[in-house]
Amino acid sequence: MTNYTEQDTERQRLAEHSSAGMPTQSLGQAINAKDLTTRWRDRLDPRGLLLIVLGLAWLLISFVAIPEDMTGGFVLLLIGSIFYFFGFWRHIYGLIIPASILAGLSIGVTFASLTDGVSVLWGLALGFLAIYGIGQAVFAKESQWPVIPAVILFAVGLIVAVSNLPTFFSTALLWIPLLVIGAGLYLGSKHR
Repeated sequence: MTNYTEQDTERQRLAEHSSAGMPTQSLGQAINAKDLTTRWRDRLDPRGLLLIVLGLAWLLISFVAIPEDMTGGFVLLLIGSIFYFFGFWRHIYGLIIPASILAGLSIGVTFASLTDGVSVLWGLALGFLAIYGIGQAVFAKESQWPVIPAVILFAVGLIVAVSNLPTFFSTALLWIPLLVIGAGLYLGSKHR
């Protein structure tokens, strides 16, 4: 067994306080995961992410042939997605409202020429339902105010769809007599 002198003990204590002759830093308290998330958010510049999204959208519009009817809907969806991004990122319910309305409107505008405008009303109704669903699921909002305009817009869209029924189904009505003739020919040939 080795006998240590008082000087050996003191030298060991000094060595414990330094590393390679350099003073060390105290680790202090353990780092909390919540602190890391906050630090990551503080270092992340949202303007840079916004520029990346806009640049990617610009490239998509430039190189992909988007039909004329879809361009307006795509622009509305792009603006709505920016609102969604900041709403979810900073957990701000107020930004989800215009985001959902713009996203629903983008769907409606895209199919407006096919549905004589009914899809615009139904897209807005879908946007208000998205406000209600996201508000409850993500933001724990118990308010049911978005359901009221959603139901009204859907009902008005239904009235417009019924009033446009002859023009809405005009191409389908052309095929009905041809299907009846075809069914008659099939049944007539089967009887023989």
